[in-house]
Amino acid sequence: MNNSQPTKEDMFEQLLKNSPIYVFFKDDKARAIQLSSNFEKMLGKPIQELLGKTMDELFPSDLSKSMIADDLRVLNEGVPVAVKEELNGRFYATTKFPILEKGRASYLAGYTIDITEQKRIEDGLRIKDSAIESSINALAISDMKGYLGYVNSAFLKLWGYATPTEVLGKSATEFWQMEDKALEIMDELRVHGGWVGELSAVGKNGKLFIVLVSASTVKDIGGNPIRMLASFIDITERKRMEEELQKAQKLEALGLLAGGIAHDFNNLMGGIFGYIDLANCEPDKRRSSEYLSKAINTIDRARALTQQLLTFAKGGAPIQQIGNLFPFVEETSKFALSGANVSCNFDIPKDLWACNFDKNQIGQVIDNLIINAQQAMPVGGAIELTARNITLAEKEHPLLAKGNYVKISVKDAGVGIPKEHISKIFDPFFTTKAKGHGLGLATCYSIINRHGGCIDVESEPGKGSSFHVYLPASMETASSSQKKSVKTHKGSGTFLVMDDEEVMRDAVGDMLETLGYSVVSKENGKEAVDFFASETNANRKITGMIFDLTVPGGMGGKAAIEEIRKLNKDIPAFVASGYADDPVMKKPAEHGFTASICKPFRKVEVSEMLNKYMKAKK
Repeated sequence: MNNSQPTKEDMFEQLLKNSPIYVFFKDDKARAIQLSSNFEKMLGKPIQELLGKTMDELFPSDLSKSMIADDLRVLNEGVPVAVKEELNGRFYATTKFPILEKGRASYLAGYTIDITEQKRIEDGLRIKDSAIESSINALAISDMKGYLGYVNSAFLKLWGYATPTEVLGKSATEFWQMEDKALEIMDELRVHGGWVGELSAVGKNGKLFIVLVSASTVKDIGGNPIRMLASFIDITERKRMEEELQKAQKLEALGLLAGGIAHDFNNLMGGIFGYIDLANCEPDKRRSSEYLSKAINTIDRARALTQQLLTFAKGGAPIQQIGNLFPFVEETSKFALSGANVSCNFDIPKDLWACNFDKNQIGQVIDNLIINAQQAMPVGGAIELTARNITLAEKEHPLLAKGNYVKISVKDAGVGIPKEHISKIFDPFFTTKAKGHGLGLATCYSIINRHGGCIDVESEPGKGSSFHVYLPASMETASSSQKKSVKTHKGSGTFLVMDDEEVMRDAVGDMLETLGYSVVSKENGKEAVDFFASETNANRKITGMIFDLTVPGGMGGKAAIEEIRKLNKDIPAFVASGYADDPVMKKPAEHGFTASICKPFRKVEVSEMLNKYMKAKK
């Protein structure tokens, strides 16, 4: 067994051959006399071609000049030198030191380490730190309990602080208007690792502003969250501009709506004035009666338009009654197409289920759908209206509960609806018509929704559209669809009428007088109460009364009847209003009234109400 130790020469040779770092020796002229093997790869030449060469023979001139200067310093001053160098895009750290003989530096030695990767990491971190600090976005880092450990300059500026010491160590919840919301978000971060949204922030001076927040967690090597990082962008001005834009759009939409309503009403009023004027000048009683009948029909259309607007503006709770949809829907469709170059074909089964519906409101829906279908076919054609009994299973329809429905479909062969508009057609004020006000389909949607149903639409540009109306079916017996002729009411005595509009007082008074009553009219509830009290004290009987529900700036019908019921609990009292969904109108008995009647109303409706609730004169 050979137990001999390697010689120093052998160890030195192995060092030069296998060293992972670059080892070199130079003479007193700074020429290479010994080099580790890895210099071959660095410089691209065999070691034997490198030895004895000066630095300017081995390296580029800029680098060789600095290397020679460093070498001479080591040799002349006898001191070590540490430098950083760059060659061919790589970075090195070099340490040189003298080898002394008799107190004089005769040689120098050294080693070079490739620090390229380390420098890149350091530079990357330096760039990252600089980017974070100089970011225009406010940035903050906290521990998992929400206590701030770092904020950048943008954060301080946005919240109005001068130095980080005013902020660091504080809980993140102190910087938000809603502390509970901030706690909720931090819980979301802990569980899910991220959160994006808008929050209202509170600056140092108490000023409120809105920021867009993007937050996430930073995890350790084991995947455990250890920090929370959040970025904040001030969107206060953007939100303000959005709100102003929305206001402007709403004003523009309201202007379009007002213009559309005014246009429709002007047309209707033109017809009403025209027919009444013709009736007034017509000596033939039969022709005069025809003109007046047309005027009344036009007024009915105006009333429907008013009710459509009220339905949209006030909610329009339906006044429902179980009944058959047909022939009512068919009659409404035909009326809507009067004089048009479009016809309507009907496919209605005889066993169609009854529904619990508001006849006026469903009439509005059918009228709008038929008119839309007609306008979609400017060159004419035929509308297909079908009705079917439908039973839906659980989750069969995305918006409807399981149960029985009547499905009414209105199909046209018109221009169709572009895909980008399909999702907007039921939005208030959205319209593609030059003179439309964007209220029709929004009202349809509102009405059907309040009936517990829904509207679906299918459309393909160039091939037409189909609207499907689903109404909950009723298994109860429908009331007769044939309207019974109303027997004209005849009464006597004094009727008290209260309304703030003179035209209404006169019209209602004239109706009641034709039914046999004498009429006393008052402008507001206080006058009506005072008159009733004086008549009661004088033992003069009032037969009945009709009060307007609301009187702007004065006592309305609700307050007036409360006072009158203190004097008389039995006198028939009726409330009138255009708002059918008002609680007093829906349940008049609960508020002291005998019944309610919706404005505008005709004499036949007044007669029918009085027949039901008052004794007729024999």
